[in-house]
Amino acid sequence: MSPQIKKSPEVHPVIVIGSGASGGMAAWNLTRQGVDVVMLDAGDRFDRAEFWTHVTPWEARERRARGERPPRFFLDVEEQPYETPPERPFELTRVWGVGGKTNVWGRVSLRYAQLDFKSADRDGWEIPWPISYDDIAPYYDRVEELIGVCGGDDDSDSLPGSRFLQPPPAPRCGERLLARAAESLGMPVVAGRRANMTRPTRGFPPCHYCGKCGDGCDSASFFNSADHLIPFALETGRLELRTNAVAARILTDDRGLASGVQYFDRHSGEEHVVHGRTVVVGASCVDSTRLLLNSRSDRHPGGLGNGSDVIGRYLCEQIRFHVRGWLPQLYGTPTRNDRGIGGAHIYMPRFNHRDPHRRDYLRGFGMQFWYTGCNPDGAATGSHTIPGFGASLKREIKRRHPAWFEVHPYGEVLPYAHNRITVDESKTDRYGVPLARIDYRIGENERKMAEHMADSAEELVKAAGGELVDYRRGELAAAGSAIHEHGTCRMGDDPKRSALDAFNRMHEVKNVRVVDGSAFATASEKNPTLTILALSWRATDHLVEELRRGDA
Repeated sequence: MSPQIKKSPEVHPVIVIGSGASGGMAAWNLTRQGVDVVMLDAGDRFDRAEFWTHVTPWEARERRARGERPPRFFLDVEEQPYETPPERPFELTRVWGVGGKTNVWGRVSLRYAQLDFKSADRDGWEIPWPISYDDIAPYYDRVEELIGVCGGDDDSDSLPGSRFLQPPPAPRCGERLLARAAESLGMPVVAGRRANMTRPTRGFPPCHYCGKCGDGCDSASFFNSADHLIPFALETGRLELRTNAVAARILTDDRGLASGVQYFDRHSGEEHVVHGRTVVVGASCVDSTRLLLNSRSDRHPGGLGNGSDVIGRYLCEQIRFHVRGWLPQLYGTPTRNDRGIGGAHIYMPRFNHRDPHRRDYLRGFGMQFWYTGCNPDGAATGSHTIPGFGASLKREIKRRHPAWFEVHPYGEVLPYAHNRITVDESKTDRYGVPLARIDYRIGENERKMAEHMADSAEELVKAAGGELVDYRRGELAAAGSAIHEHGTCRMGDDPKRSALDAFNRMHEVKNVRVVDGSAFATASEKNPTLTILALSWRATDHLVEELRRGDA
């Protein structure tokens, strides 16, 4: 009888977990430079042909009556629960599917400034980023040119300018009135920056201003990883994409280095293992943190690379609230096509650090203006407050329809050690993997900032001649609703106070990189995706250099 030869499992050069902004960018950048990658995504592919992007409200009603449904982007909490203290709920939004949240994201694309990267150096709160604006600026350039970001020619200390922005859409009438009022108060307003292409880019058509970006773009005219990164990585022949692969744990060898990933088939629950020499984690902040904390071993009893006990801590996002109402100057004006790009065409960058503003709190805020103007889906949100009945009520709703405005301030939440994600061994998901528990609350600094945010928003509305509807001062939006989670696996120079180095590589596990929002040292007041893309590109450039030297 001939002896049996046991075949060793294939060991892949790189495993990427997640296919959204961070994972998609990692796979695209690695494969185009000749690196073979296996990508794990917890969901399936979305078919653009099935999007309801151009389905009118009345058509949608008819379709639903027939039992039809649009694509289900968002993960149901019943399928994948998470825990919070009963008195401190946290709204967690997740998309399991190729492209992740970039399929339906808000597309706001703002550069962080030196003001953000070195905020801790100035005010002494927690640690600064281990990089400066100059380190990441070339990557902002490359990302903007690659994905197609529209915007203006503004440049400031809180929002650095760019020569790679495509032409912005014109402001809507209500936005012009708000911008004029802001200017009279010394508040800056600039063209909004969004990853909507306003001219043909890399073979993709420009945005046609249907305003339905939140339903997914069936023409791929805004950036999403599923259309703009993953297909190009697949074309190289160096990407193997495994869908419905729910990553559970990163496995380690006897040296404590990553050796592979344990994952489960989303539908059958079958367990699998993929082996690799390097693991790049980009599953989005909360799921990446849960993955790392569940990757315990004798060498890593507190979770992978967590000897400093920082992984899971310092969860931070933004506080925000909503100010809505009417601009009487626009009553009775013709109903306009205000669809434009989905979201605001203007933006108010941070200004509270400049004279003559005097603050009794740290950091700052900006303002966004989405849903201002004629809502393409029907009567404005505030129409329920208009008195009347029958034909006269309909006439009044129509008269006010062009006059609706919304102001949405976003303020930075400081990183606090007590704001954290943990895992509970006694409560598991359908695969037997411990669930994430999120314990998050704001502090006195954020409450003081919220007062200044409210003062500024109220002052702006008054200067614009606006009338507020259902406004409750001091009422903040639900924690987590900004969908900008950061900080739980942060970068830093000191391994005792951070989990990652300046190139997103774990201090303690040199063959693991974490490239999503969990790597951020601070949240800032800005949307994070542009910075996630830039950091992932930079981190994987560094990984390629190591691979070529034989150091990874």
